[in-house]
Amino acid sequence: MSAIGRRVFLDHDGGLDDFLSLLMLLGYDDVELTGISITPADTLAEGAVPVTRKILDLAGRSDVMVAEGTLEGPNPFPYEWRLECLKVHDLPILNRRGDPVAPLSDRTGQEFLAETVLAAPGPTTLLMTGPLTNLAWGLDRHPELEGRIDELVLMGGALEVEGNVREPGHDGSAEWNLYWDPPAARRVFDSSIPITLFPLDATNLVPVTGEFRRSLAAQYDYERSAAAGTIWALTAGWDRATGLPYYCWDTLATSYLAAPQLCTYREVRVEVVDDGPSQGRTVLSDRGRPVNAAVGVDADGFYAHTLEALRR
Repeated sequence: MSAIGRRVFLDHDGGLDDFLSLLMLLGYDDVELTGISITPADTLAEGAVPVTRKILDLAGRSDVMVAEGTLEGPNPFPYEWRLECLKVHDLPILNRRGDPVAPLSDRTGQEFLAETVLAAPGPTTLLMTGPLTNLAWGLDRHPELEGRIDELVLMGGALEVEGNVREPGHDGSAEWNLYWDPPAARRVFDSSIPITLFPLDATNLVPVTGEFRRSLAAQYDYERSAAAGTIWALTAGWDRATGLPYYCWDTLATSYLAAPQLCTYREVRVEVVDDGPSQGRTVLSDRGRPVNAAVGVDADGFYAHTLEALRR
């Protein structure tokens, strides 16, 4: 399917980069955003839900409905990471309009995802920048959902690079989005849904540098850019606090919807390990399912594209 005129449903898990992904997505005129569900993974719902609604209001998209997921994964994110959403909740740039107006669904996030995709007049692209829990739930309860998804664009996995999980008992081979709920990841990868994957192999090529953060100052008069620049400023010192660099994880995956040419891709076969010390790992295997994986990035082009999308 062409990147032009896509019907897109977003499922995110409320981390800083998820909010940045949404700010960027809202700059794409040729994307029809049909709804947003939130997976309570790298976040607290009391922060992630209102922040999402405030970002929609900021962008003039108060028509987009948001739903709070209620499912938990077996491997929680570090609690201090989950608190970051509360900082964003109190940013002045997001609170100038008062209480959020964008509607909050009375359905759970997992129900809202399945019902929205099934009710759409045609196929939907899923952009998922967090764990796959809500989608796995939907596939188990609504088998027909599989045929209504034309593509899953997923930030997750680590193919030929080290993972970013540093938890006791784990071997470090997995990426956090898939590690949070390995059985859900396995369930989705066992489906026939076409997957375009943005693993750490690609996202490691676009770090959030001080130069990039400061470049946003030149377009502070654009509200979405001002919000994004403020959120990216919160990532300064992340590596000292966590021992891990901060990358453009979710924003790189999001850029695919408008500028797929920024990356190079390779078809690989992938299996997901769902238990043991490697749980959540994406393994290259002849027995695995085919995945279109990003393996290279035009980094300068990506940074320029991001800046341009935020000032539209």
